Amino acid sequence: METHKERIESMSLILRVMQVFGLWPWSLKAGEEWTPSGFLKHNYRFLLHLPITFTFIGLMWLEAFISSDLEQAGQVLYMSITEMALVVKILSIWHYRTEAWQLMKELRNAPDYELRQQEEKDFWRREQRFFKWFFYIYILISLGVVYSGCTGVLFLEDYELPFAYYVPFEWRNERRYWFAYGYDMAGMTLTCISNITLDTLGCYFLFHISLLYRLLGLRLRALKNLEDEAHFGKKLRGIFILHQKVRRLTRSCQKIVSPYILSQIILSALIICFSGYRLQHVGIRDNPGQFIAMLQFVSVMILQIFLPCYYGNEITVYANQLTNEVYHTDWLNCRPPIRKLLNSYMEHLKKPVTIRAGNFFAVGLPIFVKTINNAYSFFALLLNVSK
Repeated sequence: METHKERIESMSLILRVMQVFGLWPWSLKAGEEWTPSGFLKHNYRFLLHLPITFTFIGLMWLEAFISSDLEQAGQVLYMSITEMALVVKILSIWHYRTEAWQLMKELRNAPDYELRQQEEKDFWRREQRFFKWFFYIYILISLGVVYSGCTGVLFLEDYELPFAYYVPFEWRNERRYWFAYGYDMAGMTLTCISNITLDTLGCYFLFHISLLYRLLGLRLRALKNLEDEAHFGKKLRGIFILHQKVRRLTRSCQKIVSPYILSQIILSALIICFSGYRLQHVGIRDNPGQFIAMLQFVSVMILQIFLPCYYGNEITVYANQLTNEVYHTDWLNCRPPIRKLLNSYMEHLKKPVTIRAGNFFAVGLPIFVKTINNAYSFFALLLNVSK
């Protein structure tokens, strides 16, 4: 019998990190709410993100607004727009923090989603481990963008900040430079970890829902080995009930991830556009650290758009595959009542399952391709304007 932690194995460490960075609610003991520790746990997110995250992002936008030309603005706009998407993600998870916590708790503890057969357990562990290690690598690459940029400027002759923002004092001297550099590094570290962990959380919800649809497919396919019709009907009704619950989970998941995916896709075309423009003005010989950081940044941004589109697409694909799995059951040898039940189920399956971003468009691979095309169009337009 599998433990509850195994169901969300790939997110255990990520959720603890999110608690430390004020993005996931702390659990309060009975009567702790009105104690100093309870007050600190409840307001920790504000104490951390107001002086660092939101102030740092505001200073980035201020630097962009007071820039004297397009080239100078482009040096900061690519990161400022990225941070605007982060603001939407943070406000969204704070708004839906209770719903997100309840959804994660249900995915972990609800007996309805218990894995029964050894085949199901092996499948679940394999997919969870792949997701975990893939996103660990994604997180390390994303942090590499920050620290390669922070390291590269240390080898320059002039005083340069790794990521431009408005500094309200003269920092181009040996004494004050490290204050500006330290706040830049702290702000970028916090915003980067917040960004990638929130991406991981949203993708995990989509990933887990897609696994449940695949689990339904495995159980439908297993019905072909049942000879007892009474047992066949009982198992089939259990699958119908589970499917209804997975549909409800899909709607809950969409409510939580929809705002962040919508903002990410809308802003991503501009982010990639300004990143490419910035990359053109960073010479690999003059500033190799910044050039490598920009290449990494563009790669991470493309991956950041691709991942929710991929996992959203997985839900649609595996939900639609259930119709084919019904045909793998031994329905020809069933009595008319069971056949009618299967026919009703197939009628129910005709309604497509999609994750929609703000009720504007379905999240899937087609929207990823369209976003990349838009980014290229904006980039070409920006190059023409700057000439």
